[in-house]
Amino acid sequence: MYRERPSALPGAVVWESDGHGQTVLPDGCLDLLWTPGRLLVAGPDTRAHRAGDGLRHAGVRFAPGTAPALLGVRADELRDRRVDLADLWGAAG
Repeated sequence: MYRERPSALPGAVVWESDGHGQTVLPDGCLDLLWTPGRLLVAGPDTRAHRAGDGLRHAGVRFAPGTAPALLGVRADELRDRRVDLADLWGAAG
């Protein structure tokens, strides 16, 4: 099951998924994604993919063009990638 709701951050959406077979469509957005034991940045996707690993996920989806300033990285550097936030910001982040 997938659910989302508006965030307190303008233009952002908070979402959660049970990890059972959702199709993720490309939308030009970056997400801050929590999975058990990991905090990732999901870059904008150029193709659809299935999210069916069975793990619960939660995240914040930022409107196109808003996350790069917050995260300090260009969106094209994250295209079709999932990067640990610690790797993106380093240990001091």
